[in-house]
Amino acid sequence: MDIFKRIRANAGALGQWSKQGNGYFMYPKLEGEVGPRMKFRGHDVLNWSVNNYLGLAENDELRACDAKMAEKYGLSYPMGSRLMTGHTKLHEELETVIADFVQKEDAFVLNSFYQGMVSIIDCLCGRNDVIVYDSDVHASIHDGVRLHLGKRFLYQ
Repeated sequence: MDIFKRIRANAGALGQWSKQGNGYFMYPKLEGEVGPRMKFRGHDVLNWSVNNYLGLAENDELRACDAKMAEKYGLSYPMGSRLMTGHTKLHEELETVIADFVQKEDAFVLNSFYQGMVSIIDCLCGRNDVIVYDSDVHASIHDGVRLHLGKRFLYQ
């Protein structure tokens, strides 16, 4: 079957929004400042998917620091993903500051929580280790566990 015919026949959860997106499948458009409460079609809604777990995104001190660093280094420094473009002296300085703050010997900053979970599971667990994990863990943990060469058991 033609993939586009199949998509049109079963639009899925996002298909309901395709009329608003000129036929393209799209996500519902949220409005306002990114946070736990936003607007959708003029109505206040709860946003459960904000990656602002510690509430620091609106912190005035951090915003000022961010603006200062953008002024100093521009918007593209340190060149994008560390995985793709390598790291810089600033990455190392940040890791030193974090390690000192948490009173540890060293720290390593990753690009995302996803990368962290997939990486750390592989680093900590060898083929003779057994992983027992909850079915409700974050998707990144599921993916990290799938890479595990040893035994793994999922519980509900």
